Amino acid sequence: MANPRAGVLGVTFGMLALASFILISNEENVSANAWALLALSGVFAAATVMVFFQGDGDLDQQDGANSVQKTSTQETQAQVLPDPSDDGFDVPIV
Repeated sequence: MANPRAGVLGVTFGMLALASFILISNEENVSANAWALLALSGVFAAATVMVFFQGDGDLDQQDGANSVQKTSTQETQAQVLPDPSDDGFDVPIV
């Protein structure tokens, strides 16, 4: 079954673009309202394309969705920070 969200966004894009072209033809110039409608129709066109090519959204089909890798939390000597008092730094007393 087709994605109904893509259809709704596509119809909205078409209606905004048609309204913009009708506004331009009635006023015989491109006004700020026509530019706003054209910009909104571009946003809806991009949303339509994104939703149309979006996958089903099932996480079970993605690679690595069910695999869990356990990592070791072992600290090495390079990861441990030295104590400042051992290295000659003074400990401030507040």
